[in-house]
This record gives sequence, C-alpha cells and structure tokens, in this order.
Amino acid sequence: MLRRSVLTGAAALSLTASRVARADTLEDVKKKGLLTVGTEAAYVPYEFFKDGKIVGYDPDIADIIMGKLNVKTQFIDTDWSGIIPALYAQKFDCIISGMTITAPRAEKVIFTMPYADASNVILLRANEDRIKTAEDLSGKNVGATVGSAGSNVLKQFEEKLKASGKPGYTETKLYAHYPEAYQDLLNKRLDAVVNSRSTMMVVMKDAPGKFKMISGIQSLTTYFGMAFRKEDVAMRDMFNTELAAMKADGTLSKLQEKWFGATMDTPNTIPDILPS
Repeated sequence: MLRRSVLTGAAALSLTASRVARADTLEDVKKKGLLTVGTEAAYVPYEFFKDGKIVGYDPDIADIIMGKLNVKTQFIDTDWSGIIPALYAQKFDCIISGMTITAPRAEKVIFTMPYADASNVILLRANEDRIKTAEDLSGKNVGATVGSAGSNVLKQFEEKLKASGKPGYTETKLYAHYPEAYQDLLNKRLDAVVNSRSTMMVVMKDAPGKFKMISGIQSLTTYFGMAFRKEDVAMRDMFNTELAAMKADGTLSKLQEKWFGATMDTPNTIPDILPS
C-alpha cells in the first residue's frame, strides 16, 4: 500500500516540533518521577484489574525497572485497536501490554528485546472431539480480539486452508477483549479461540478441566516486546539494558513463575523474521 512520504507546510512543521519535543521523553519521565504506560487491562496475566488496580506480569516488570530510577508507573487502560495512535497522541509514554512484535507494528514503533513467548495456539473446550489438528478448524466458528496477533494468525491460516482446497471458517468473531471470547467458547458460541501460548496456560490454570489447547496454527515462534515512539530510542535502550539484567540475574524467570507457573526462553535480540 502506498503511503505519503512527504509532508508540507504546517503539517511538516507540526511533526518536526512534536518529534523534537518528545526526543527527551526519558529525561522528562525522570524529572516528573512518573512513567505513564498504555495497556489493555483485560489480558490475564499480562495486565488486568484486581481490586480496582491494574496488576500483572507487565506492571511488575515496569515497577522494577522504573523503581531503579525512583520513578513510579501509572498504567492507563486503553482500547487495543487504537493503542498505537494513542501513543503518538501522547496519551502515555510507552506501550507495555503483551504486544506481539510484528513487521507492520515495527514500521510504526520501536520494540524492546523479547520478554515473553507470544506464539499462538488454539484453545478448545476440554470435551471437544471434532478438532484434533489445526486443519480441523475448517468449517468451524473461531474467535480472537480485534487487532490482535491472534486475529492475523487466524486470517493467514484460513488462506492456507482455502489454498489446500478446504473450506475456510464458518465465522470469525472478533472481540474487544479475550475473556468474552473464552466465555463464548464455553457457551458453544465458538469452537476455538486463538491467542498466545503463555496466556492460554493461565486460562487453563484458572479454569481447571474446562479447556485444552493444541498447536499447529503457527509455525514461527513469536515474541512480545514493549513499544515506544520511533524517536524514543534512549528510553527503549534503557528498558533493553534493564530487561537483559533481569534475564541474567533470574528476576524475569521469577516473575514468569509467579504469573505463568513456568519460565520462557526469550532472545536478547528481535528475530530477523517477523510475522505480519
């Protein structure tokens, strides 16, 4: 798709001024003593509301990193489909919200190194006996959230099904939040939900005996990263340094045990191959 690459007049001046103004976001955060974070607080265990407060794996990581700078964090619940535009509208300083590193997103933001496994799997009801492989999703009702990596994986896999001569899905339902999809799965309005393996581990742990999961819908291993405006290289680099230290001293593994019940191996560099 062609994009405008040249801005003129007031638009160009406005963008330049904005980028200059935000070039020292890290210093601004240190001076204010506060980092504001965009997130969708309905993604257990990465971030969710508990007793009126946003808690989870992501807030724990952010609190540890910013605590070294004597900076507090404020997580702002944001609609997922508009979270990147909201970042550039300066509604918050960065996005820490279980965001899968993908090529289209990397054109808009800069990512940290991976800090969790984002590979997608298929969640099924525990007593589901019609779906044994990913190919069995042909002719079924499937679900994910709007704008999620899971929705993209579903779309790509449907194209693969059709290319092999099989029917696509009967219906693809896209939700504002994943808990709604899980409930529809239990209520048999859906046959399957696609989301990250790490998230599904917790869904199954919190609802023992109700779900099972299978792989096969995605061949690549994908990862979550924290996202920053293109000009905020200094802040991204600071987060990278601290994430590497947390991996090296075992802090990140402890948080993974706390929130997922298991640890995940993640590289210290973004993989060369990024899914669309």
